[in-house]
Amino acid sequence: MRKSSEDKGFLDDLLSRMSLADKIGQLNFPHAAGLPTTGAAEGADTETLIRRGHLCGTSAGANIAERRVLQRMALEESPHGIPLFFARDCLQRYITCGPIPLALSCSWDLDLISRIAQMTAREARADGVSLTWAPMLDISYDARWGRIAEGHGELPHLCAAIAQAIVTGYQGADGDMARPDRMMATLKHFAGYGLSIAGRDYAAVEASPATLMRIMEPFKSGVAAGAGAVMVAFSAINDIPATAHRVLLQDILRDRFGFEGMIVTDFTAIDPELIHHGIAADARAAAYLAFKAGVAVDLVSGAFLHHLAALVEEGRSAPDARPWGPVTEAEITARCRQVLRAKERLGLFADPFMGLDEDLRAKVVRCPDHIALVREAAAKSLVLLKNTGVLPLARGKKLALIGPLAEDRIDMQGSWAIDVNPMDSVTIAEGLTAVAGPDTRVLIAKGCSIVEDPALAARLNVHNRAMPSVPPESRSLEAMLAEAHTLAATADAIILALGEAKEHSGESSTRVDITLPGAQPRLVREMAQVAKDRGIPLILLVISGRPLALTEEAALSDALIWTGHPGAEGGPAIAEILFGDRAPEGRLSISLPRHVGQLPLRIEDLPSGRPQDGIGVDVYGDSEIDATGRHVFRKFTTACILESPHTPLYPAGFGLGYTSFAHGQPQLSATELQGAAAVLDVTLDITNTGTRAGTETVQLYLRDPVAEISRPLRELKGFARLTLAPGETGTARFQITAADLEYDRGPDLAQMRRDWEGGAFRLNIGPHALDTQEISIRWTK
Repeated sequence: MRKSSEDKGFLDDLLSRMSLADKIGQLNFPHAAGLPTTGAAEGADTETLIRRGHLCGTSAGANIAERRVLQRMALEESPHGIPLFFARDCLQRYITCGPIPLALSCSWDLDLISRIAQMTAREARADGVSLTWAPMLDISYDARWGRIAEGHGELPHLCAAIAQAIVTGYQGADGDMARPDRMMATLKHFAGYGLSIAGRDYAAVEASPATLMRIMEPFKSGVAAGAGAVMVAFSAINDIPATAHRVLLQDILRDRFGFEGMIVTDFTAIDPELIHHGIAADARAAAYLAFKAGVAVDLVSGAFLHHLAALVEEGRSAPDARPWGPVTEAEITARCRQVLRAKERLGLFADPFMGLDEDLRAKVVRCPDHIALVREAAAKSLVLLKNTGVLPLARGKKLALIGPLAEDRIDMQGSWAIDVNPMDSVTIAEGLTAVAGPDTRVLIAKGCSIVEDPALAARLNVHNRAMPSVPPESRSLEAMLAEAHTLAATADAIILALGEAKEHSGESSTRVDITLPGAQPRLVREMAQVAKDRGIPLILLVISGRPLALTEEAALSDALIWTGHPGAEGGPAIAEILFGDRAPEGRLSISLPRHVGQLPLRIEDLPSGRPQDGIGVDVYGDSEIDATGRHVFRKFTTACILESPHTPLYPAGFGLGYTSFAHGQPQLSATELQGAAAVLDVTLDITNTGTRAGTETVQLYLRDPVAEISRPLRELKGFARLTLAPGETGTARFQITAADLEYDRGPDLAQMRRDWEGGAFRLNIGPHALDTQEISIRWTK
C-alpha cells in the first residue's frame, strides 16, 4: 500500500485510551437491520452497537440525513467518538449507472475506466459513502459462474492494468482520500474465487500454485496502486478456506505484495462458513482461525465481537491451547490500528461528515457530465462480432425492433445496481427512436419473454419483486411470436434485442447452460427465416452478464453485437453504433465459447503434449476444416471434441469496427538481448485502409516455449489503442523488460519464487490473440 502521512501520536493516544472491548468493536462490521441481505444473516441493532462503539462501520442509512444521524451518534454517544465508515457495493457505478465491469473491460480504454471510477467516487462520497466493496478482480474462465459479470475478463495483464486504473480513480493518483470526491477501494475476492469448480458459486477451487499466482496479478497491481482494503474470498483453495488461509493472507498478500491495509472478510465468511467448510467446530474456533490468518474486519458474522475477548483470556491461561498460538491483545491492537489508520486516511477524524452534503450531492449525482460519460462508456463497451456490411444502418427506413430487452429498463442495469433508479434507464426502443430521427420508423414487439418458466422467473426477480425484471406475461408465446412475424413482414431490417435478465448473473447465479435463455433461440430462428425469405438484414443485439455461446445465432445473423449490461444510457449508445454516429471500438476481454462443453476456456491456456498440429490423425471422410485449412477434428490431439471445434467462437481480444486496418511488419530494437537491465522496443505501423475513422487495439502476446514448468501458449503483455483517420498511419509501441519474462514456480504457495530464465521467446502481435504475426527473440541472462 502506498505510504502516506500518519499522525502516529494521535493513533497511539487513541489506542492507549481504548479498552480491549473498544478495540474489538472496531473489527466488527455488522449487517444493518432492514437492508437487503446477500446471505443467511440477521440484521444487527445498529444504533445500540454504535452507542457501545462495537462496530467500525455500517451500510445502514438510506440517505444523507440518516447517515448524519448515525455519524453524530458515533461521535457523541460512543465511548471514544470514533467516526464510522459508510460502505456500499458501488462496483464502478453508484447512482449514474454505467456498464457492468465485464462490459467496461471490453473497452480496453484505461482512461475511460479511470474516469468512470472517479465519477463513482464523486457520487458515492457525496452521499457519505467512504468505503466501497470494489473492484472485483477475480479472473474466471468459466462463463457458468455468475460473478463473471463483476470482473474484467480472462487476461491477467489487462485486468491488472484495469485494477490500477480503478484504484487510482477511486482514491486518487496521489492516494489522498481525505477529499469529498474520493473513497477507499477494496480489492476482492482474494483469491481464486472465480476458479470455482463447475462455475458453482461458493464452491471449492482446485488450481496449481502457478495458476493462482497468475490470476493474482490484478491484486498485486491494485496493492501497488495503494488500495486501502482487501476482501477475502468465500471459497476454499486447494482444501483451505481463504478466510483462514495464513499463507495466502500473510506470505502472499502481506509479505510478497506488501499490503499494509485492512483485510476484511466477505459476508458471514467466518461464522457460519468456516464451520460449514469443516475446519472449525464452533464460532469461537472460526473466529480464532480467521483472526490468526490475518483478518482485521469481520463482515456481518459478529464472531470477532462475540469471541475475541474470550480467546485473549484463554490465551493468557493456556497459551499452547491452539495450534497457531494465543490471540493476544497486542495483535488486536495492531488490527485495530489498521482500521483507525484507514479512517484517518479518509479524513474522517478531521471531518467525520465529509461528503454528507446535500448541495454537493445535487451537483454531482446524475449531472450532465456523468450521463454523457456513461453513454460514452456504453458505446465503447459494445463489441461488434460480425458484420456482413449491413451496419451501419441508413436512416429513413422501417425497422422492426423485436425482443424481450427492446423496452426493458431494469435489466439494462445489470447486477449489483443497488442504488440505481431503474426508471433512469433509457430503453433500446427509446434510444433507437430518438437517435434515428423522425424519418425512421421503429416498430416494436416483445417476441418472447426472457424466460418462460415461472419458477425461474421468480428466482430472477428475487431482488426485484416490486419492479420485476422478468414481469409476468399475459400473452402466450405463440401470440408474441405472431406479433413479431407481423412486424417483420413489413420492415426493411430486423433488429433483435436479446439476452439475460440482470439476475441471470451476479452472486449466486450459476447457469447450467450459457445459450440464450428461454424461447429466444426460437425467436432468432424464426426471424432469420423471415429475413432470408424477404432478403432483409437480421441484426442481433445480445446483452448479458456473461459470455454466451452464440454459435447458432452468429451463423443466422447478418450482424452480431455483444455487450454486458450497458447501464442507463445503453439505449442511445447502442443506437449511435447502429446508425454509425459512433464507430464500434470494443474488443472482447473474455472469449465467447461455442458450447458450454468447452468450459472452462481460456486463450492463455497451457500447452498440450498433443497439440492440434502435432501427432494426430485426420479422419477420412471428415470434411470440416477451419479458416487455416486444418481439420477441425483431429483424432489423438487436443482438437478431439467430436461435435465442435475446440477453439472459441470469438477469442479474447476480438472485435470489429466500421473500417479496416493494415498491420505492417513488427520492428524490434534487437533480436538478441542479455541481462535483466535490457529493454526490447517493439513497434508496428498500423494504417487505416477504410473510408471511416476507427480505433484499432493492437495486442502483444509472449510465449516462453521452454521453461522450468509448462508456460501458457500466449500471455498478453501489452496493448495499444490507435484512433486513425482514413488513410492515416500510426505506430503501436511496446516495451518488453526482463520483468515481463518472469513467472512464479514452486511446489506450493508458501515456496513460490519469481524469476526468469534465459533462452528463446516468441512474440505474437496482432488485432487479437489468434490473429498475430510471430517473431522469435533470444534473451539470455
